[in-house]
Amino acid sequence: MWEAPTLTLHVGRDVVELTGPPGLQPLAAQILSTALALPEFTRTMRGLGSRRGTVGADHDRFFAGLLAARRAAEGLAEPESRLAAFDSQRLSQGLTTLLGELAAERYPESGPDRRALEAELLEHAERMYAALETLGQAAEQVRASTPPSRLGHWRQWTSSAQRLFEEADRCWLAVMPALSEAPVPAPRRRFWRRATGMVMLLPAAAEATAAALRAAART
Repeated sequence: MWEAPTLTLHVGRDVVELTGPPGLQPLAAQILSTALALPEFTRTMRGLGSRRGTVGADHDRFFAGLLAARRAAEGLAEPESRLAAFDSQRLSQGLTTLLGELAAERYPESGPDRRALEAELLEHAERMYAALETLGQAAEQVRASTPPSRLGHWRQWTSSAQRLFEEADRCWLAVMPALSEAPVPAPRRRFWRRATGMVMLLPAAAEATAAALRAAART
């Protein structure tokens, strides 16, 4: 804590107070900036962006929410803004929606198959949901903490965020086989495209019919 002219450092149960030198305020700012720095969450991930993770549209959709949260948090300075970027309820709802979409895309016509695949995907994601719940609890502890303990709770929150990325990596590697075994139906042509093609053919067909009639009349 910096309250001019005193810099107070809380280390465990010990308290160190420094006063006097004009360089204490920049030192306080540097300590705070270093303590609030976000770690490289994706460094230990095996499925993100690798051949083992089968990079593709589904891969990108699965990790999009977490990567967007990380980018947003890195661009913000205030701790509360960083916590909000990793809102656990929003990320959890996004995961549920995505898993449902993946199942529906593979079994658009078969309700039982779709529900079975969705249940399997949700089962693989249980640990990721647990990590999201822990992250939300850690965020509330940061918000409720007093200044002497705030950075300690912040470190617990960053550890929870790191665990979330690790669980997301494990979850993706687990759901890949289920998604690969399920069929991906070919996209259907929309009716308006077929209708447009028919409309484009009508003038040519009419002209060909008229020419045939004229030739028959001459003979």
